[in-house]
Amino acid sequence: MAISRREIGIRFAPPKTDETRNDVKAQISTKAEELALLIHDLVPGCREESQAIKGIEIAVQWAHDAVDRRLVLPGEHAGAPDIPTSDGGPALAGKDV
Repeated sequence: MAISRREIGIRFAPPKTDETRNDVKAQISTKAEELALLIHDLVPGCREESQAIKGIEIAVQWAHDAVDRRLVLPGEHAGAPDIPTSDGGPALAGKDV
């Protein structure tokens, strides 16, 4: 399936940094750190331990991206950001051109 202009707009929009989203991302990071420390304490220091912790880092990155891109808070509009057209003018959000 081809990627849409709307999806590109969502993926490359500046991250939202309001207090609610930051709180959600902090909770995710705290739990991820707990898991990483558990793995560090229980698994022998080796390549597999490093890969396990790297996997947690990647999961946190994607979770934070989802919070920034997809979390719709009460009072927010769920549409995509305005995406400029090739002539520089705004396109309709969600319109694939």
